[in-house]
Amino acid sequence: MSDFEKLGIDEDFNPYYVEQGIKRPNEVQTKVIPKIMEDKSIICLAQTGSGKTLSYALPISEKIKLHEDENGLQEEAGRPFAVVVVPTKELANQIRGVFKGLSHHVGLRVRAMLGGTKGKSASLKEQSYEILIATPNRLAKALKNKEVTFDNLKWLVFDEADQLFDMGFKKDIEGMTRFVEYDDTAISFFSATLPVEVEDFIKGQFKKKNLELVSFKEGHKVQQKVETYNVFLSPKEKPNMLKEFLSKTAAGRGIVFANQKNQVEDIQKYIEQELPKLKYRVLHGDLPQQERAASHKAFVDGKAQVLIATDIAARGIDIKDLAWVLNFGLPKTAVYYLHRCGRVGRGGKRGVVYNFVTNFDAKLIGHINDAIKNQSQLDLEFIAKDIKSQRSRPKPKANAKQKQKKKKITKRTKRYG
Repeated sequence: MSDFEKLGIDEDFNPYYVEQGIKRPNEVQTKVIPKIMEDKSIICLAQTGSGKTLSYALPISEKIKLHEDENGLQEEAGRPFAVVVVPTKELANQIRGVFKGLSHHVGLRVRAMLGGTKGKSASLKEQSYEILIATPNRLAKALKNKEVTFDNLKWLVFDEADQLFDMGFKKDIEGMTRFVEYDDTAISFFSATLPVEVEDFIKGQFKKKNLELVSFKEGHKVQQKVETYNVFLSPKEKPNMLKEFLSKTAAGRGIVFANQKNQVEDIQKYIEQELPKLKYRVLHGDLPQQERAASHKAFVDGKAQVLIATDIAARGIDIKDLAWVLNFGLPKTAVYYLHRCGRVGRGGKRGVVYNFVTNFDAKLIGHINDAIKNQSQLDLEFIAKDIKSQRSRPKPKANAKQKQKKKKITKRTKRYG
């Protein structure tokens, strides 16, 4: 008997583990799977890259399979047994991929309802399926318009819960929960971070459920196998340093994070001019949906070495061979820094994070440190140490400032190259 079978998962799923190279359940899956199997409602707080998706997708798929083995195939249109709510379309497609991988072995039907795809999702009203992955706004509208109903709903999952409640989706979530029969539905939240205000909203909005907190000691921390380098430079030096980094230092595939879409566009123009042979894609929220999906798929499929993106790519996206992340601009909050770092070092693998740090960022890094310390175990002490080290260095003479700065950048390029 396999370790997954000991947790209550049927042997029908064993071929999936072989396909994915999974030998045994990890700590998160070992703790969470039995709770989902028992239809408990939980808040799971665990590190990025710790296998949270499979910890709920596997037992939900098992429970639905058992139900249909006993009662026959679900034939009621627009009435899913399980709904997973996520903040972005990219994450929705990724989670759909996990469920589809599982469903191939047990014959379940998985659908997605995403913003910007009204025509497709409206047709779901006429289809029978067991599992629905949806973004909040689109799902709230679909429930109101009766494109989908919660009549058969048994499991409602909110993935990347902190971002769901941080991106202005509260009204949509309040709207959809009016359709939930709380006595019949297990409700779970999964996230790597849980700010106090988000926890308060969840407990207030879902006070009818006895939500059990399942927290892991590494939650709120940057992955231990992620190595971090801070590159100190001036704002004007960023483009040239990016060119040096991409042409001489970057090994393997990675993501360049910028804070705004116009910065992504500026980086794109610079790369087109300076590194015309580089295979890259761009991703930000203002791209047309078709282009956005194509860009994401191309990078996931390995057709590009570099993804230049805003924080839309910082949550939940799992790319197995991602080697590094570069923060071209540091994010405005500690939570987003944590999720950017979480794109590497997933599944126990090693990864590298590079930060472009300017004089304007010293206060910001201090703010990130403070915010992380206030969230329990979150820890970025390495940044504070690097800043302290940087400040302790002797300042260059005024008449040789530019020369000294140039030498410093060259030296750092070699160090990281």
